[in-house]
Amino acid sequence: MTDDYNSLPTPPWWSSPASRRAARDEERRTRRQAQAVERAASRGPGRPETPPHAPVTPENIADAALRLIDAQGVDGLTVRALAHELGVGTMTLYWYVQNKEEVLDLVADRLLAGLSFPAADQDWRLSIREGLHAVRSALLRHARAVPIMIGRGSFGPNGLRLIEESIAVLRRAGFGPSDAADAYFTVSNFVTGFCTFETSALSVKNKPDIDMKGYAQLIKQYIESLPFERYPNLQAAAPRIFGASLDERFSFGVDCLVAGLEARLGEGRTS
Repeated sequence: MTDDYNSLPTPPWWSSPASRRAARDEERRTRRQAQAVERAASRGPGRPETPPHAPVTPENIADAALRLIDAQGVDGLTVRALAHELGVGTMTLYWYVQNKEEVLDLVADRLLAGLSFPAADQDWRLSIREGLHAVRSALLRHARAVPIMIGRGSFGPNGLRLIEESIAVLRRAGFGPSDAADAYFTVSNFVTGFCTFETSALSVKNKPDIDMKGYAQLIKQYIESLPFERYPNLQAAAPRIFGASLDERFSFGVDCLVAGLEARLGEGRTS
């Protein structure tokens, strides 16, 4: 069965949903009774009732928050805007989340929904490569949400499953628990950092009025105009510096990480 928020204990940094649920249910019953009386009085003969809004769940909250972030960036996500997107009142939303930080936790976990590391019978190196490429693709689908992942662990059902599966891959390869944990954080930080680099709003390539091919050509010409005796290696590497795609650079980084882990495993340095 797929994990969800109801099947996991509440993280200690957030209060229990159960403690909010009882009060919320009582408040909802009282409010619905009052609203039913008000609607009956104002509707008039033959006018249909207003359909209720969709149930508010952690998944729905995260999806609505992602829609706001995709459209307006993280700064555009406010509790008021989120409540409006969900079709509920702001105070109603506070029954489900305590503040914006809890919403960001939900979003960080939602970004990883549907991801998994390949099956256990596959070579661990291929599993790491495919897993990292899958995480990058998932993050780039919501490029404006990537900053949320910086320094924020994902300990919802999707994040926990991904951590469990990736550490399992490493342990089956022969890494001990400590090295498997360090390897996980190393590759995880690499993919998050790389995605942050390629989606940053401050990056020149993400400026709407920049012709990146023309810009790269100008820099290449500038490098080639520098004194060769002072910058021979920079000039030798210039074609690759300005010719490689981000996909190629990411693959190179993943290959280096896997090679380093393989070397450590071969040296018997696993804890």
